[in-house]
Amino acid sequence: MSRADRFDPGKNITGEDNKPDKDLVVGRQAVLESLRSGKPLRIILAEGLKGAIINEIVQLARQRKVPVEKLSRNDFLRETGDVAGNQGVAAMVSPFEYTELEDLVATSRSKSGDPFLIMLDHLEDPHNLGAIMRTADAAGVGGLIIPSHRAAGVSAAVRKVACGAAERIPVAMVANLNQAAEALKKEGFWLYGAEADGSENFYRADFCRPLVLVVGSEGKGLSRLLRQNCDLLLSIPMPGAAAGSLNVSAASAIIIYTALAQREGWLP
Repeated sequence: MSRADRFDPGKNITGEDNKPDKDLVVGRQAVLESLRSGKPLRIILAEGLKGAIINEIVQLARQRKVPVEKLSRNDFLRETGDVAGNQGVAAMVSPFEYTELEDLVATSRSKSGDPFLIMLDHLEDPHNLGAIMRTADAAGVGGLIIPSHRAAGVSAAVRKVACGAAERIPVAMVANLNQAAEALKKEGFWLYGAEADGSENFYRADFCRPLVLVVGSEGKGLSRLLRQNCDLLLSIPMPGAAAGSLNVSAASAIIIYTALAQREGWLP
């Protein structure tokens, strides 16, 4: 079987069709990180802004030869739209580039240690996707896998929450998560699903192996077939009965850093 045949999750989706020619990133820290991690097409500032981050944005843009425009507040809003949390700062950036699943696997294996990926089962909230991207990037996760339909993609809102992580961490978009899961298992990956009724407490699991953490959607959790594809279902104990359940990005962060702690020898 060829490598291309093994990685055929309903075909990878790289987002080339009907792709906009630019995306908008807003917020001081998000724009600064986009400058540090890449080269925006253009920076837009509302007049009258001051502060250390604004100065750093202007200086870094000058060094990278990125044009900076200062507009009145009204013109800024007409140019960018009244996007929540814009802080009077925006950057026009190239559209997010998704990677192929096989390339994601190859890249993750090129790093030291066992590869670690995250598969997101139809997350719909851009804030959750952005928060998971930021945590995954900070913890050195090899990349994310998301579906092409009925789920959040890497949008301007996601890039803002991710605070630069979207410019660094690779993301594969696939048409069929179940086929992607089967392909990954054939490549030697273990699939650990995060579920409220999981049979194994997360801190007892062995994370020192090629791993895909599978995270379910808000409210619905893992889909039936993807749940069946998991080798182990992890739960997070919650002794505080009133807690109910954790936000999906918070639960992901707990498991991601437990895996990192075990792999780095921080835990016995």
